Amino acid sequence: MLGIDLGATKVVSGLVARDGTVVHHSGRHLHANDGPGGVIRSLVRSARACLDESDGPPAAIGVSVAAQVDPRTGTVVHAPNLGWRDVPLARRVAEELDGTVHVLNDARAATLAEWRLGAGRGTGNLFCLVLGTGVGGSAVVDDRLLEGGSHALGEVGHTTIVVGGRKCHCPNWGCFEAYVGGWAIAERTQEAVRADPTGGRALVERAGSPEMITAHTLFASYRAGDALAGRLVRETERFLADGAVSIVNAFNPSRLILGGGLVAGMPEFVPVVESAIRARCQPPAAGAEVALARFGEDASLIGAAEFARRHGMPSAHR
Repeated sequence: MLGIDLGATKVVSGLVARDGTVVHHSGRHLHANDGPGGVIRSLVRSARACLDESDGPPAAIGVSVAAQVDPRTGTVVHAPNLGWRDVPLARRVAEELDGTVHVLNDARAATLAEWRLGAGRGTGNLFCLVLGTGVGGSAVVDDRLLEGGSHALGEVGHTTIVVGGRKCHCPNWGCFEAYVGGWAIAERTQEAVRADPTGGRALVERAGSPEMITAHTLFASYRAGDALAGRLVRETERFLADGAVSIVNAFNPSRLILGGGLVAGMPEFVPVVESAIRARCQPPAAGAEVALARFGEDASLIGAAEFARRHGMPSAHR
């Protein structure tokens, strides 16, 4: 089965076995976020890099995307970090690739992968929090992967953690994502080095310029012992703890799984979140286990393949 993960800056494809093993990986393909046409061309190139290694066309193709999705039609309803609205992604991918195409939200895909095949196995109540360029999540409650009235349940990145706070890419201010999403960490770090050029010198030297600083620049400088990076990481941990405590109180999971590219790059976030949950959650929720996602950055593409495997009715077909 072919799984494809489309994010705000990259696309990754993989041929996935039934147990979740990625038997062939396309590697990370960056895209220019230049509108649906250009991004879909990047997606197709990534997919074909995998299909060239396959014995034949896949039975079905799963696409996870950082967006609110109608999984019945494969339409991207709203993708704030891509700037898309009402894009018929399943149909357009099916026009380029052989096979039935199914599309779902990337956090829901990661949750499906971890629940059925990874760190969530053995529990019917979990929340998977995915930290990447954006922040998303999805919940399994009483052995059901929840969808919501318009298939958008779990958009915890757009809950408010700072009243009147930073502008998000969505219509809101003070969102969880606007403080701990990859784009937001980069913005906050760039602002900090401009405000303190002396303290930010090492960060700028590592990136090449303030504009090139990313969240991963920050994490690398933090590990090198940079003082400003340390302050910004501690600040990010406080925002992350605030959001995680709210999620655990609201959804009461037996297990909170932390995944996505930022957690893969900064696994130290896991004990920080666990400590906050033990100290600050309501007693019925405070016992939630906290686990690192098994599949790391591949969780969404593995979940997309699993979703396609489990859904026989076509969303779109060539």
